[in-house]
Amino acid sequence: MWRAMLIGIAGIVVLEVVALVLGLVLVGRHGGGPIQDWDNTVGRWWLHHRIHLVTVSKVIAFLGDAPALAAISVVLTAILVALRQRVRALTPLVAYLGGEFMVYVTRAVIHRPRPRTANFPAPNAIRGVHETSYSYPSGHATAAVAVIISLAALAAITWRTWWPWVVGAVLALAVAGSRLVLGVHWFSDVTFGMLVGAAWGILVAYALRNVEWPLARRADPTARSDHRPETSQPKV
Repeated sequence: MWRAMLIGIAGIVVLEVVALVLGLVLVGRHGGGPIQDWDNTVGRWWLHHRIHLVTVSKVIAFLGDAPALAAISVVLTAILVALRQRVRALTPLVAYLGGEFMVYVTRAVIHRPRPRTANFPAPNAIRGVHETSYSYPSGHATAAVAVIISLAALAAITWRTWWPWVVGAVLALAVAGSRLVLGVHWFSDVTFGMLVGAAWGILVAYALRNVEWPLARRADPTARSDHRPETSQPKV
């Protein structure tokens, strides 16, 4: 258990440093960094190709928002506990909490403004969309992707197969793309958030994969059994 905790702490520190370095070097502490021109280009492209994706993106945005995602993570953890998955049952909840923690810390340093399309009734903003917090990194792309990829990694480890990775990647891209469709984040917000979230999800799944519950009662292999083997009777 302690080993898994140390791995998790070290991992989240390293990933947080990566998120901050990417933010300070490429995004800029208050936006306007070297990647801004690319962000503007990608943002304009999505504005012209999003018409049929807005409704589904709103649904994804609701499910990936912090309150809903927290509830989903708790439910998934409860299901895994009921299935007797040992400490690995905590995988989605730990992935969620770590993802939200990194978003909070990073935004406390990187004060990047949202795109103007993030708050209706600004031009090209979508009705009902009101996002005013700092933009980098995307909370959905970090925390929701961390939960999705952690579950994909857990399934792949448990069943020793590859297809959960494909499902996880598709869902992660859908979450990240929904933020661009709604115009509430820059491309680098979702890209860097998704990379950090995915790395955290994989780390959590692998760190918890074989951990036993602390203080769990274990059978004593040296204990004597009450069942005594029958002894053969001598032949008369």
